[in-house]
Amino acid sequence: MDDTSARVFPVRETEATGDTLLPRRQEVSPRRARARARVAARRNALTVVVPIQSDPEGCWRLETVLKEIGQDIRRNPHISFQALRATHFLRWVIVPGRDRRMLALEANFDGSVGEFLDDLIQVAGKTLKESLYCHCEPAIQREDPDEALKGYLLDHALPESLFYRGYPGLTVESIENDARVRALTNEYLDLPRKGRWKSASQLQEDIRRYLERADPMPRLDPEPVPWKTRLMRTRFVRTLLGGLSLPVGIPLGLALLAHEGVDVMKEKVKARLGRRSPVLHAYGDEDARRLGELLVREDFQAQNQLTHVVDLKPGLLRVPLIKLAFRYWGYLATYYFDEGKLGGIEGIHFARWVLVKDRRQHGKRRLLRRAKYQVLFFSNYDGSWESYLGSFVDRASIGLTTIWCNTVGFPRTRLWLRPFRLELGADREEAFKQWVRQHQVPTQAWFSRHPDKSIGNIVNNREIRSKVRARMSPERTREWLLCL
Repeated sequence: MDDTSARVFPVRETEATGDTLLPRRQEVSPRRARARARVAARRNALTVVVPIQSDPEGCWRLETVLKEIGQDIRRNPHISFQALRATHFLRWVIVPGRDRRMLALEANFDGSVGEFLDDLIQVAGKTLKESLYCHCEPAIQREDPDEALKGYLLDHALPESLFYRGYPGLTVESIENDARVRALTNEYLDLPRKGRWKSASQLQEDIRRYLERADPMPRLDPEPVPWKTRLMRTRFVRTLLGGLSLPVGIPLGLALLAHEGVDVMKEKVKARLGRRSPVLHAYGDEDARRLGELLVREDFQAQNQLTHVVDLKPGLLRVPLIKLAFRYWGYLATYYFDEGKLGGIEGIHFARWVLVKDRRQHGKRRLLRRAKYQVLFFSNYDGSWESYLGSFVDRASIGLTTIWCNTVGFPRTRLWLRPFRLELGADREEAFKQWVRQHQVPTQAWFSRHPDKSIGNIVNNREIRSKVRARMSPERTREWLLCL
């Protein structure tokens, strides 16, 4: 991972105040202060990755605390997640590294990283210092001030290589307000009444009056949308922006195909020399145990989560190619795809890819050795694991292949002559799902603000609330009532 660990350890100096020893305020260099300020100014997403100490007892204690948190995420004795009012999703997960395991924090929230960390430290600062990051390397101490903990997390934050939001612009407060409008509307419709409503417009008017009498009254007016955002959402502009990406997408695809061809030739040469190794290792007891942990944490509510880590293939061009793929799909995710749909896939709340760099090298020539990378993937989605990956295979195999074909063990892209077709690695559904399972990591603690709401529910509730006071034609009003 990125070699920040040697530079971020809080200074363990104290100053005397009467008869009490208090931690001295940590001196931060101007360069590090500027770096922290840049990270704190980012918005909506934070990824923190810190190595875990090699002490077996400390690792066991860390896993125990995370499991206690994850087993009852809303009533655990360590962190009151409901107090994080601007947080959509948050997780802690122990991911395997090349030399040692790492503790990864992934969060999606409203506002800036700095505001989120202030909120998190206020709610869970004691647990972070005494139960979690005290087992990491470097370790935070319980005596460290909150400012040192915030700087520690900022120093270990990694940039998201590709980040996707399923409902940009919708805050936790907006989602909860829209859900309340929907609940009050259903409450009104369930009231006993005599006769029938005169018209759809009259029903809309009655619903509006009922909502305005609620205590407290929910917010009914839609959020103002800037004209630039409305322009970017038009089909003409999205199609134009999608077309502008082709001069990058076509050369990228050809370069990846060329690399795949070179790798296939290398494998054939190794096979002739008797040095070919299987792409997927044999299924063993460790895989069965890990699969059991994964299945326990899947498909028990409307939403699901996935954590995936895999090594990047060696090669001079692998890092530039995967970074270009991230930039390309990040551009399309921002400017082309509809809200709530990534490549035609519905139900992805938040997703991100992160490159984790390991510069720790040993030996006299460590400066000449190339850094090694791992690719971390976090996703929060609706539905089951099978349906989620099946949707990726059916609708976004080209996106998955252009990113993950740069990683170890991903199914090969194959060219068939009879009939002539190109079979992408993600098109081979069974091999792809087996590869995902092989590199999937059990998530110890995962929090969702609205675990019972799918993307469809969130979008539908917004549509209902935004048109409560709107003047619509009878046909539009009937369409609005159908949303109920």
